[in-house]
Amino acid sequence: MRKGLVLLAGLLPLAGCSMEVPGFLGREGDASGFYSIRGEPAPEPVQIPLRTATLEPALHGVLIRVEAEAPTQGYYSARLEPLNDGRPDQAGIVTFQLLATPPASPGAIGPARTRAMSAAVFMPTLALKNIRAFRVAGGGNVVTLTP
Repeated sequence: MRKGLVLLAGLLPLAGCSMEVPGFLGREGDASGFYSIRGEPAPEPVQIPLRTATLEPALHGVLIRVEAEAPTQGYYSARLEPLNDGRPDQAGIVTFQLLATPPASPGAIGPARTRAMSAAVFMPTLALKNIRAFRVAGGGNVVTLTP
């Protein structure tokens, strides 16, 4: 008990100290800060070649799931990004593009299983009433899925 009080008394002067906290931790509340171990910003995401795209039923909606193969090892953060803010076009088709962040420096090619990536996006049932199909584009490949 006594050791705990001594430790607490020793840490009390440090309570008033402030240190530089990155903005993304919410100190300013705008979450606009950038944090990187290396100090340079991450590369911009690029399209990667699409291998397969499937439409799977889910609870209260559908799941659009894609598999891709990155050109080299080191790609990360694969995602399906909607075009036109996810709204359907005149024909009722919602278009997604498959993006991934490339490595900062070129990586080894390696076997295909080490470059496999997957991404998915959920579309709720309420959004499906105005949608006739989904189009997924990635690296020159385009797949159209109908719900």
